[in-house]
Amino acid sequence: MPSAFCALAALLVTAGSQAAPSPAATSRDSTRGLHRWIDFQSGTIEIRYRHIESNTGETVANQIQHKQAFKGALKLDAAGHYTLQSSLGTGSNFIGSWDATGAGTGQPAWDFRVRRLFLQAVPISGVELSAGSFDALRGQSTEITTLDNDAYVEGYRVSVKRPSRLHVDELAVTLAYLGDLNEPNVFTRLDRLSDHNYSQILVAKRWTLAAGGAAGINGNGRGRDEIAISFDWTALEGVDTLRQAIRLASHALTVVDGVRFEHYWRISGDKAYGFAIVVDKALTRRVTAAGGFSHTDRNFPPLNGDRYGRGKRLVAETRLALRPDLSLGMFYTNGFANDFPVAGNRRLDVLLSYNILKALQQAHRW
Repeated sequence: MPSAFCALAALLVTAGSQAAPSPAATSRDSTRGLHRWIDFQSGTIEIRYRHIESNTGETVANQIQHKQAFKGALKLDAAGHYTLQSSLGTGSNFIGSWDATGAGTGQPAWDFRVRRLFLQAVPISGVELSAGSFDALRGQSTEITTLDNDAYVEGYRVSVKRPSRLHVDELAVTLAYLGDLNEPNVFTRLDRLSDHNYSQILVAKRWTLAAGGAAGINGNGRGRDEIAISFDWTALEGVDTLRQAIRLASHALTVVDGVRFEHYWRISGDKAYGFAIVVDKALTRRVTAAGGFSHTDRNFPPLNGDRYGRGKRLVAETRLALRPDLSLGMFYTNGFANDFPVAGNRRLDVLLSYNILKALQQAHRW
């Protein structure tokens, strides 16, 4: 598989030959002090209460959990063209990044691991080559119909972001292994680099419609009206799935700021389809909300976001920014009309999140 990937990477790299700008550039001098070596990308400490019931009325979980998650890179050159990317955090499996505190159900735990680790090279502008254990690409789809946000795969990826030449914003090809679902420690999974059961080709495109857009929980930020779309073909263990997603953010929507529709169609194996539609709205400068409906089939692999699972359900989410580095959030979902077992049929999450990176930036420490 590595030799085939190298040949594919070489083919896509010919899409351009300009020198690469620094992907790690910030408002601070990225060539001095710790910034020369470390690209600190994100860091959060969170605590949440969650209550989960099955569709038979059984309480599956009633507990307080904690989570720590950090992302960063070791810069092998001053410009940041060649890096060792890493993701560290809590959680005991593929779809879980939270550990129990011991308050409520579950024994106290702290499963802090290096969950992802990969080498990334940007040899020319707009071309990224990756090898190791990394996240899945979702395009405009979300963890409702794709893989959980905590997912990991081991393999190789080439991503080309040269819209002037390809007429799309991103073309990415991934050849990897997806498995070891209960082994979050990356160092016990890197031997899977020689295995292959997961392939993906993803294409993404974005159009800016006008200035003065909207913001929301899953929005594109203030300042732009946009349409963004993505398509991908994914094969896992010989089963092919097509996914399409579109997000529209515009003042013309008036009642909401943005709407996202995502759809999957499993075209081999146990054929089926599913979709989700979610709208979002910035209620005030500090309060955002989102809600919608999702439908995934009864044989949908249990690899998507654990908050959503399978079946038909309504979802709602809100977030309050208490400070730039501190937020309070709530998530609720309720499944209905499902004629098969659904462990997470009804769920309530209330969480408090502290953003370490923002706190450091506010204090001018990073």
